[in-house]
Amino acid sequence: MIPYLGRIRNFQQEAEAEKRQLLWQRKIVQLNVDAIDKTTKVNIDVLKWLNDVDKTIEEIVKLEILDRPNVKMRNDFLSMIEKMKMLYNNCEFESYSSTTSPLKSFSSEDFVCFKSTNEASDELLEALQDDKTRIIGLYGKRGSGKTTLVQAVGKMAKYLNIFDAVLFATVSHNPNVMKIQDQFANSLKIKFDRNTTVARAIKIYSTLQSIGRILVILDDVREIVDPEDFGIPCNDNQCKVLLTSLQRLQEPTFMECQARMIRLNALSKDEAWTLLQKYSDINDESPSDILNVASEIVNECEGLHSTIKDVGYFLRYKSIGEWKASLDCLKHSQAQWEIFLSFRGQDTRHSFTGSLYHALCQVGFKTFMDDGALRNGDQISPILVNAIETSRLSIIVLSENYASSSWCLDELSKILECMETHNQLVWPIFFNVEPSDIRHQKNSYGDAMAKQEQKFGNDSARVKKWRSALLEVSSLSGKTNKYGYEYEYKFIQKIVEDAKNIKNRLYIRSSNKD
Repeated sequence: MIPYLGRIRNFQQEAEAEKRQLLWQRKIVQLNVDAIDKTTKVNIDVLKWLNDVDKTIEEIVKLEILDRPNVKMRNDFLSMIEKMKMLYNNCEFESYSSTTSPLKSFSSEDFVCFKSTNEASDELLEALQDDKTRIIGLYGKRGSGKTTLVQAVGKMAKYLNIFDAVLFATVSHNPNVMKIQDQFANSLKIKFDRNTTVARAIKIYSTLQSIGRILVILDDVREIVDPEDFGIPCNDNQCKVLLTSLQRLQEPTFMECQARMIRLNALSKDEAWTLLQKYSDINDESPSDILNVASEIVNECEGLHSTIKDVGYFLRYKSIGEWKASLDCLKHSQAQWEIFLSFRGQDTRHSFTGSLYHALCQVGFKTFMDDGALRNGDQISPILVNAIETSRLSIIVLSENYASSSWCLDELSKILECMETHNQLVWPIFFNVEPSDIRHQKNSYGDAMAKQEQKFGNDSARVKKWRSALLEVSSLSGKTNKYGYEYEYKFIQKIVEDAKNIKNRLYIRSSNKD
């Protein structure tokens, strides 16, 4: 036993010597980092080396305090000695500084780092490495780039060895616990044995505890949620939660830990101009009339990264007429909704329209779809009237029984009125009906309008208005879906892609209240 203990002590002494040497080298590297001009960024590889050294020193210190020598301890010492030697030999860097933000290495090619982005990312990384802080909130206006930033910071934190794993889930309106758990399960590659929220949470919880240090990113949080409902071990020192939200959330009370809220500011006017030039491919040599309109567009975009990006891409290589039209849209956009869905509830609420609504929301469109509670009596609800008036695009799902509803016909009339007065876009969807049936009001549409006349009178101004509206909408360019013609999900994908192609025209002014 004594010779064995002697070998363990030899390994301990060798490890101690390697540790002293590595700590000395770390001091030298840190001095070089401290000497860097504050206006430049530290090389990401240098940051990773420093973090790796700190983690290794922490591990060797834990090993040194163990008082029960065994075979595993010997192997652990050998492993740590090799790791320290490797770190010592790999501390040669071409440069300690970098002219570009380290975020750039963890983002898409068209990602641009500005002052606001860098300031927020520095604060996020500081909070992520603070042992006292377990929940971090990043808040800012819709379209300011929060999601892109936290995804890049998450990748960078993992590269820097701050975390062993990073999980991401979108929360949004009315959080669905099972859907959020499904997002985590996909990332963790686990399957649930029991399909209850509690059983799923236990499965996720046990899986995460076996991994090590975890960063969980919950994107687009509208109200305080308890991550433990999803299976996130918030009271575990190994786990941190990063939230993004439109406004500063009230500091959470569901766990006894320090929270930190960080704001992502909008771009300055100069930064916004640089970004618009990048995405629209204009420069100082572009025609003066386009440059003048572009300057006004920058003012209207309110320094929001995604808005500038969408507008810039849309206007790339476009005529001055398109530039002016986009400016006019931005100036007069008091809309609250990007898309309004008009539909006959009993026909398509729980099938086509419900699926379309979900698909539009999934790609980020702010879409209004009434839940049925607003429909009472014969008159259209003021809430629906307001939703129509404050939407940029109305999609009308003209199904078999659409005209049998006075509500739907009132919606249709109001939508066509807004098309004239508010320059609103209107897309009719002829869902398992022929446009000619609507135009000539025959078959189901003929029967429905006959019943409307019986109810409200042949000479009713309201019925005449409905007939005129049906004739007008049947003449608009739209899409037709027939039973067996194509898969419904593919038809929905086409509508979503068409909406994405005109996203610039659907712009609504952002607000913290969403």
